[in-house]
Amino acid sequence: MLLLLQNCPPDYDIAAFPDWIETSKVDGQISLSAARNRLLDYAIANRLVSVESIYGFPDDDCWYPENLLSLVSSAFASDQQLEFWFCRYGSSPQVQDKLQANTVVLQKVISRASSNTFFFRGRLITGLGHFDESLGVGAALNGGEDTEYAIRAYYTARKTLFSDSPLVGHRDPDPNLRPKYFPGTLRAISRHRHRSILGLTAYVRKLLVGLALVVRGRMKPFDYISAIRSA
Repeated sequence: MLLLLQNCPPDYDIAAFPDWIETSKVDGQISLSAARNRLLDYAIANRLVSVESIYGFPDDDCWYPENLLSLVSSAFASDQQLEFWFCRYGSSPQVQDKLQANTVVLQKVISRASSNTFFFRGRLITGLGHFDESLGVGAALNGGEDTEYAIRAYYTARKTLFSDSPLVGHRDPDPNLRPKYFPGTLRAISRHRHRSILGLTAYVRKLLVGLALVVRGRMKPFDYISAIRSA
């Protein structure tokens, strides 16, 4: 595991971590996307990414229940076409003996894929490039960086599967955060709206979601218009 530490005091003891965690530090703070890109570049430059290995991007507030990583690894090993797998998350994740997964359409990727829950085969990772550093916590627009990355993965992967169960531990989705993350997610979807009819449909759907937030008084009209302009 590669772990990037931010805002650490100079005398912070990184030796306190287990030897299977490789740590690095940065002065101050960088955006979530920039942090992921730094670790991704390091992994590729140091030949830590192999075409058949499996990779994920867990946040510091998520956890993997017992047996999940073994199940994910087995799913990739048993299907050489599989390059992108994801699931749901929740504060009480399920522990399963066998993954139940199905192919998905684009909207399911947009609605459910997150950095905590997606896994990729190495040969896909090397071709996807960076997370968009204009998106995500600490960037110009909050949120959307994992959605944009997942959309690219969906269009590029030979096969994508989704397990419609909360298999990764994380705080439950909070509907109150939708206005905060709307601009970033709208831009993520907008970037790919011309790639297919489903992409255009997803963009229009997101515009309607934002309009509903305005009508319900959960988003200011100015913020909605600003999000559309920045998309």
